[in-house]
Amino acid sequence: MSARWWLWLVVVALALPAVPAGAAPAGTTLTIGVDQEVVGLDPNLVTAFSSFRRIDFLYNKLVRYNDRLEIEGDLAESWEFPDPRTAIFRLRRGVRFHSGAEMTSEDVKFTLERVLDPATRSPGRSFIDVITAVETPDRYTVRLRLQFPLASLLSGLASANLSIVERAAVQRFGNLQRNVAGTGPYMLAEWVPDNFMRLLRNPNYFRRGLPRIETVIIRVIPDQASLLAGVRTRALDMATINQGAVIVQARREPNLVVLQKPGINLRIFSFNTTRRPYDDARVRYAFAWAIDRQAIVNTAEFGFAAVSGPIPASTPWATPVNRLPSYAPDVARARRLLAEAGYPNGFATRIVTSPTYEGGIAVAQVIQEQLRAIGVTATLDTIEWGTYINRWVARDFDTMIELRGGDPDPDRFLYRTFHSTGAVNNFLFKDAPIDRLLERGRVNLEAAARRPIYAELERALIEAAPAIFLYTPMETQVLQGYVRGFKIIGNGALYFLEEATIER
Repeated sequence: MSARWWLWLVVVALALPAVPAGAAPAGTTLTIGVDQEVVGLDPNLVTAFSSFRRIDFLYNKLVRYNDRLEIEGDLAESWEFPDPRTAIFRLRRGVRFHSGAEMTSEDVKFTLERVLDPATRSPGRSFIDVITAVETPDRYTVRLRLQFPLASLLSGLASANLSIVERAAVQRFGNLQRNVAGTGPYMLAEWVPDNFMRLLRNPNYFRRGLPRIETVIIRVIPDQASLLAGVRTRALDMATINQGAVIVQARREPNLVVLQKPGINLRIFSFNTTRRPYDDARVRYAFAWAIDRQAIVNTAEFGFAAVSGPIPASTPWATPVNRLPSYAPDVARARRLLAEAGYPNGFATRIVTSPTYEGGIAVAQVIQEQLRAIGVTATLDTIEWGTYINRWVARDFDTMIELRGGDPDPDRFLYRTFHSTGAVNNFLFKDAPIDRLLERGRVNLEAAARRPIYAELERALIEAAPAIFLYTPMETQVLQGYVRGFKIIGNGALYFLEEATIER
């Protein structure tokens, strides 16, 4: 993101329909504090969690995850698989975009084909790249033809990257990074970058009686302690808190509610596998043996996380970490691997990180210290968030601290991330046997057949080490006691705020 964008002030004023009388308590406003500004608003293009957490309010998908991480209908009221290579979705009737236009199967077709088009460069393409045709038998039916069965198809369609956009709006604007063309529970009314975003209740939302709160204000407050202070003083009604020390403080506040749930997003320490010395798997694997993951959790997260392998520990697909290699630190073994690779005395390296939570500076500091035990001197390349994203997209790093979006289905995270053709394979990692495992895992529709594939794949990824898998952080929201009805989800999504009320 360019520096000019951050200096650019935009106030987006939409011609909003009047809120029907009695639809929501007059004047109810919920103010949320977050620590990061968005990196664009186009749901089919963005990769940053900060953008997804705004998209949660503005868009809908065909299906979504509920708070138990089960698939439920969103814009689709039902679906069926008449055969393993065909999926049919029946759309809700009368759903309106924020513009007032009706959402139909043509908009779904346009969105899916937009994501599938390589020229779009959508990170969601790998979720649905088995689709060979999108057919629209009528205004409210969408039929997908698949190249082969895909076990994670519904999971992929539940991604924020597969949010359904209004065809006419994209054709008008080109992209939606600074415009909104969704059907979501809230409509964008005002946006001052690096300051706040004001959302108003969508009076035509298809879930009758929702949302219950009229106005949502999202304030950007980079400092986590300041977020907690805002909730404590009631300047904020709610805040996304992810810094362990601040969570500890919040839990001591008798008048605040701390909601937590095991997360499915994965903290990793990644390598550019095309740059020396990280083009040698022995160097990468040496780092895996040198790093004490539990110490990172204790220090950087204050214990509010679970050590994890390549599959998030909170999902039933994960292998227990005590059965995975390199999860008990062994500095002597790490030194031997470095010596075999030609680095008996270690070397100097750089770790790209950012002061934001996603950039993981606290994690980088612990790893920096741990690597000294094997003779590796790491310098932290600490950069602002926009530059961090640009470096990530450009693969411009030797090593990097990341927070990756996990998923209840292992295919959706692992294939796009580690397959040699994966949309977010920023490690530039290529391994033919791992590709074959990834390909086998996604076409098996029976869980019993998939489990041994993913167990083998976890070990293979740990030993090849395109990244070191560290932990899954808890999802944490701190609320005033008068905010009722909000349900937290393990993937961090906020769309269940549509059911929340303010009961002072």
